[in-house]
Amino acid sequence: MSASPAQAAWVARVLGLGGAPGPAEGKAAPGWSAAFAGWRAATAAVDAQIASLQAALRAAGSPVLQEIAEYGLNGLTGNHRVRLTAALQELGAAPGPKLAQAAPKLGTLLQEFEAFLAGPNPKLDVVEDNPFGVPVGIRATLVPALRALAAATAADPG
Repeated sequence: MSASPAQAAWVARVLGLGGAPGPAEGKAAPGWSAAFAGWRAATAAVDAQIASLQAALRAAGSPVLQEIAEYGLNGLTGNHRVRLTAALQELGAAPGPKLAQAAPKLGTLLQEFEAFLAGPNPKLDVVEDNPFGVPVGIRATLVPALRALAAATAADPG
């Protein structure tokens, strides 16, 4: 059974699936949806890695390590992740013409975040090379996703 045009429009609007974008959304840049999904997957993976490290710190039994687990790991990416997440949430999964307007600011945020990750960062170094045997790859996970977003942002949203 085939969906009616109204049903297909509802699926596209509510679930963000299938069909061509409606006139209000316009057309997203090539690769944007995949880059956006990749970013979300990368941040979820990093969150899971950090949660595993937090669990190991808590299990160590030291009050100091428990305090670090509770409060000290939130600032690992500075405010870069927060600012980028806010900008991406404004755009959504298929930003259409909004992407062209936001591209300069978004490009700057992406470059700054990647530079932060590439630069010297003792906190990231310690977390990624922790003595608890918990694999944490913040840089290895986020940098490719940042680059994919940058490429999709730079593409002509046409």
